[in-house]
Amino acid sequence: SSGINAEYGDRTIRRGRTSFKVFCIMMFLWIAAFLLLIDPTFQTNLKIIKTRSGSPRPAPCATICAGETGPNPHFREYYDGKIKFLILDHIDIWKCGFLEPPIVSVYLEGDVTRIAQWSHAANRVRRDGFRVYITSNTGDTNTFPDWNLNVMWSAFGYNC
Repeated sequence: SSGINAEYGDRTIRRGRTSFKVFCIMMFLWIAAFLLLIDPTFQTNLKIIKTRSGSPRPAPCATICAGETGPNPHFREYYDGKIKFLILDHIDIWKCGFLEPPIVSVYLEGDVTRIAQWSHAANRVRRDGFRVYITSNTGDTNTFPDWNLNVMWSAFGYNC
């Protein structure tokens, strides 16, 4: 017989067959997990109700891509004669593989007391990147490098 046997008095305990059953169960679980990762029909469905182009694509093509700049990205200051802006010229999202400009949300992280006085928005959104405008409600942009700003973003769109 196969397996390792151990005798204890009048009982014989067989090992080996149980290990094969465990092996089969583990293989089944690994295959199921693999299928869940590669087949989008098994994954949670993301629905995009309206797109910039107005033409939704099949649900399996919908994707979320997210990232952050890290602390203190290189902003440039801009003054339009009325309001001071901080502009982050290009956040690169080409690795997301969007076929058209996605829907983008932008969040700020850093010195909370300073950020509460600012508003921000994604601008010039393209399929490979976007620009971030940050405006101050107080008009003070002089000390922004000390605020440890981190721009976090989420993009929702289609990749097929």
